[in-house]
Amino acid sequence: MLEQLIEAYVDAYNRKDMPGMLAVLHDDIRFENVSNTGGTMALTGKQAFGEQAAQVVPLFSVRRQEIVTQIITDNRAAIEIYYSAVVAQDMPNGWKANQQIELRGVSIFECKDGKISRISDYS
Repeated sequence: MLEQLIEAYVDAYNRKDMPGMLAVLHDDIRFENVSNTGGTMALTGKQAFGEQAAQVVPLFSVRRQEIVTQIITDNRAAIEIYYSAVVAQDMPNGWKANQQIELRGVSIFECKDGKISRISDYS
């Protein structure tokens, strides 16, 4: 079940489908993003997740997560992700409009009550 939730989340992410992303998330989702270049950002709750995601969507004209490898148990998963994107506008971190970005990272997912209850992204 968790594998299907993750696939639905990644598919919606790649299409910039906010309702699709939110549909598979638990109301008490815990999200954190840990970057070796940008620090850590953490939030709790579907509403906070949706607000953050809505701010990020327009920053990239194209974005894609590709699952490279995955280890999944009943309610936990570790996923190696290949991420590529095209920056839509100049950003404070130095990325420029039309710049292509490629990253590798790991995402940890947890499931509760049939929904994704935790996403921790490390890049």
